[in-house]
Amino acid sequence: MRILILEEALQSGTGHWPVYLGDIARGLRQAGDSVDLLAHRQADPALLQRLDATAWLSRSCWSDPRAQGQLGGIRHALLFARELRRWLRQQRQPYHWICSLTMRLPHLLAYTLLVRSGQIPTGSRCLLLFVQGFGVDAGSGQPVRYPATPSNRLARWCFQRLRASVQRGELLLAAETAAMQQELASFSGLPVALFPHPVAMALPACSSPAALANPGSRPITITCPGFARYEKGSDLLLQAIRQLWSQPRFAQIHLVCQWPQPFAMPDGTMLSPAADLLNDPRLELLNHNLDSFAYQSLLKRSDLIVLPYRRESYHNRVSRVAIEALMLGVPLLAMAGTWAAELSAISASALLIEGESADHLAEALARAVDSLDGLTAQASAQSTAVARFHSVDRFRDLLQDGRYFTG
Repeated sequence: MRILILEEALQSGTGHWPVYLGDIARGLRQAGDSVDLLAHRQADPALLQRLDATAWLSRSCWSDPRAQGQLGGIRHALLFARELRRWLRQQRQPYHWICSLTMRLPHLLAYTLLVRSGQIPTGSRCLLLFVQGFGVDAGSGQPVRYPATPSNRLARWCFQRLRASVQRGELLLAAETAAMQQELASFSGLPVALFPHPVAMALPACSSPAALANPGSRPITITCPGFARYEKGSDLLLQAIRQLWSQPRFAQIHLVCQWPQPFAMPDGTMLSPAADLLNDPRLELLNHNLDSFAYQSLLKRSDLIVLPYRRESYHNRVSRVAIEALMLGVPLLAMAGTWAAELSAISASALLIEGESADHLAEALARAVDSLDGLTAQASAQSTAVARFHSVDRFRDLLQDGRYFTG
């Protein structure tokens, strides 16, 4: 296949985009596909070389103020459409797939303009994968709400005009989670495919998770990867670990967090660990970006990964950390009602925190620690299934199949 992938956020080399898109592009090329990857026009030359990407897109709606807000979003859509059209005109033959894998409203408007004006070459199909939805989480067990905002009205207008192209199979709407798939289908009134979030990483040569490697010889290590933020429940984790440490049988648990700087709470106050926690040797704070080797080493020395993410932000969003942990055979503790709960259908070692409170989190941590031996054995046994489900090969199979995948 001949494939084009566009991502304006590929610029500095930081964030999840280089790893995510690098995995996909590398895997497709290894399978024999021709892949053109378009990055930001000012992308780091080292990043372009590492990903074999081309500097092309002039603005990023993720970081450029000129591409944000209602007027900025419309301007960005026109710019994105013009730059994509200019690239396509230079090609001697059409692509089988034109892929935008982190769709936002400006991209949706751009594709609508290109498709409706007949400027997508005949024979090319477009894969539009949405990582952000148009709804608002209304709480556990409640249907998602779709506010009647100008942005949502514009999005509905776009989907209505793309209906015929979707029905003809020229354009494929996709999501990475069942929750996002359902939300997008409900909002757009169109079929939505379910794609994996491909992760390529070196799996252990043998099953030797941390908890089984030296049983009883060291404290249990619980890790919360990713920089601390409110939406990630970092404040709840600090409260919960205090509760856990107050119980003698959990007093030696070692907690590892990435916490480089204070973050804002909803009331505007800035939160960082209190002085007594900063001086507690049981708390290890990492305050820097980790390269891939250091990151995998962090996961591998962990006995349990905890992701107390708040549902409001993560009810339909993928957590790459969760996939990577389970691929390495490390048990996972995640918030019920978030996407990580979908992983529990693949791996029985993914346990859930039932409520967004420090009490619920402390109770779930205690439950996970008490059953850690069994969870670790299950995680090790099921790591291959998780890796297969979230593989580039499976992503590629769906492109080749060309049909909507719903389960």
